[in-house]
Amino acid sequence: MKHYVVRPVTGRGWALTIAFVALVVLGIWPVIEWINRASLFLGLPWIAVWAYFIVFACCAVMAIGNRWVEDVPDDE
Repeated sequence: MKHYVVRPVTGRGWALTIAFVALVVLGIWPVIEWINRASLFLGLPWIAVWAYFIVFACCAVMAIGNRWVEDVPDDE
């Protein structure tokens, strides 16, 4: 039987998977409810600051993943 879900096999792969899943969890409603308040941070509402954090953190995790993938030699 074929498996359609590819799981990471290295420690780096698991670390990136956990980091990305954690960022997805930080961007869903229960966490956003804790962040959404009426005060401002540097002139921005906290929800906007949180959205910027999530976007930049996802970009950072993907950039780290690309660096780590480059370090792995090809099987060919």
